Amino acid sequence: MRIGLCFNLKPPDASGDQYEEFDSEETICALENALRANGHDVVRLGWGAEMLDSLRQTPVDGVFNIAEGVGGRGRESQVPAILEMFGIPCSGSSALSIGLTLDKALAKRVAQSAGIPTAPFVVSGGAPLRLPLFARAAAEGPSLAPLRLPLFVKPAAEGSSMGIMASSLCHDEAELSAAISRLAPYGPVLVEEFLPGEEYTVGIVDGEVLGAMQVVPRTSEENFIYSLDVKRDYLNRVDYRLAGDADVKSLALEVWRAFDLRDVARIDVRRDRDGIPNFVEVNPLPGVHPVNSDLVILARLLGIAHVTLIGRIIAAASRRWRQ
Repeated sequence: MRIGLCFNLKPPDASGDQYEEFDSEETICALENALRANGHDVVRLGWGAEMLDSLRQTPVDGVFNIAEGVGGRGRESQVPAILEMFGIPCSGSSALSIGLTLDKALAKRVAQSAGIPTAPFVVSGGAPLRLPLFARAAAEGPSLAPLRLPLFVKPAAEGSSMGIMASSLCHDEAELSAAISRLAPYGPVLVEEFLPGEEYTVGIVDGEVLGAMQVVPRTSEENFIYSLDVKRDYLNRVDYRLAGDADVKSLALEVWRAFDLRDVARIDVRRDRDGIPNFVEVNPLPGVHPVNSDLVILARLLGIAHVTLIGRIIAAASRRWRQ
């Protein structure tokens, strides 16, 4: 098949975390090579006007999409929605499912409605919050149970650990206020009970668990945070270990079904203070950098090469396209 490749390329002068979710030339080249190794012709489509111009000039049989988009909460849904309008099949989940997952508060409400454990939370639009905070119970308004300290604060509609730092962990009202102020430029802020237990990420391809991986800090940390700084220095800061925890894998599959996901996703799970696995967030457009993306690291621990992983994803998508 002729496969179009949709992506956002990180600018060469990128700094900070503004373009953290965009992909490097190394990622795009590796993805092209993997698709070709699996028997496909590849056409770079890019994103936006460039993508539309390329599609007019070179028809494709389907699209492998990793584009993050630009704009608000619906940015990751832009490419799937446009391709759906044009009748061009696309890898990954639907525009609706992707939009739900990018908004972390909406995602947690969907999880709650499906009976999936997730940390109690509130959303701040940037205004100061006073303790105690009361948990939001789906669409039913505030519950009677206050959030328990410590609290964890992060942008409500960003990925790639953008904005997540050590100061995202808040033990009192002053720290909470400072964290919300720091994150206000990112948009609405999610405030949730901190989950102090083990951190996992689960890869799912074509509705089956690829594997689960625990993220373990190399130095003893009372409240470990898998922050942006840690991810950038992962070789020195963490170890990745395959995890056989059946309850973690089962929860990830529940998330897959609740959001009606397709082809591939990476689901983050963390245990609460009672040891119960909780849904943290789900990424239906997981990174596919050939070395340092979590899904690729998990596959490597399982003995699955990058080219094989990409082959499984495009095979799942193409089978669905033929149905």
